[in-house]
Amino acid sequence: MLEQGRLGTRQVAVLTFMIVVGDMMLIYPSVISSYAKQDAWICALVGIPLGMALMAMFLKLANHYPDQNLIQISRSILGFWPGSLLSCFYLFFFIVGASTHTREVGDFMTGQILQYTPIRVLILMFVITIGWGVHKGIESVARTSELLMPIVIVFILVLTFCLLPQVDIKNLKPITDTSVVSILQGILVSIIYPVGEVIPILMILPYTARLANQTRDMLIAVGFGNLLLATLVTISLLVLGAFLTQHNIYTSFVLSQKINIGNFFQRIEAVMASSWLISTYFKATVYLYAFVLGCAELFKLKQYQVLIMPAMLLVYGIANLVSPSVTFIVITVVPYWIDWDITLGILLPGMLLLIHWCKSFKRKSN
Repeated sequence: MLEQGRLGTRQVAVLTFMIVVGDMMLIYPSVISSYAKQDAWICALVGIPLGMALMAMFLKLANHYPDQNLIQISRSILGFWPGSLLSCFYLFFFIVGASTHTREVGDFMTGQILQYTPIRVLILMFVITIGWGVHKGIESVARTSELLMPIVIVFILVLTFCLLPQVDIKNLKPITDTSVVSILQGILVSIIYPVGEVIPILMILPYTARLANQTRDMLIAVGFGNLLLATLVTISLLVLGAFLTQHNIYTSFVLSQKINIGNFFQRIEAVMASSWLISTYFKATVYLYAFVLGCAELFKLKQYQVLIMPAMLLVYGIANLVSPSVTFIVITVVPYWIDWDITLGILLPGMLLLIHWCKSFKRKSN
């Protein structure tokens, strides 16, 4: 087996939560409100059960092949060559995803905190960090995520409660004034961005201890992560309003700057940045791990560690080339990224599950 580490149910659930929150903790309110305006909070709440349903589909597919990762599942269902072609498509998604998350970190840090630091230096530091995590193995990454997850949760709760004095319920009005198409687009965003990008977890599930409550815990992790994101969307709309939420790329960062309790507890945006970096780090690490492990599985290598350094160099190069600026990402990449997520997060897994059911039904009928 390529991966010798073994994860517990709680660890894989925490990793799932980190992927759901990930980079969404910073940009999710802006993205969803750009579609649904002041009704974005409704879309975010509706997306919680629908996101859990999508995760249940992923787990259903994985449970039919408990000892196989996504690459092996594709080959088992579609055959060697079609399955390998689909696997290449997913591997490309994994490496571009890791690179894009890395670029987001570079853009945010140079734009908001370390403004005079070259972006390539920050990208290099982040790539070394995620590469080191992959080198130490998925078990070490999962145990570390257990230790750091409370920081992410506590920050979101502190942000919410400290901004309650600045809440204005009028910012949510007029309710349901948005068009039906915009509402549906907002619901789709609330499903596909946080949960559709959890697909790399299928590369990890074969290396987890199979317990009876694993499915339940992972569904709870997805639902809880989506609930926290919905909380961020709601507090953003209540404090900033729909227009400012939509046109501030880093909405959560702006919200953290507005906290002022008695002229004493204020300016906690550095804590917010740390929380976002933590969640984004684990998401990028899982994506890089999925790419490296998938390549080793695709080419039948005995170990994946030899691919870590080339993959790190690839991530560094793509992160520098993926966009010239954060404006390019917002205007050009984000509107089309959802189509990619729909294809890889809904259509293709659904197709694999449907083909598996058809083949099972055919065998039973014979």
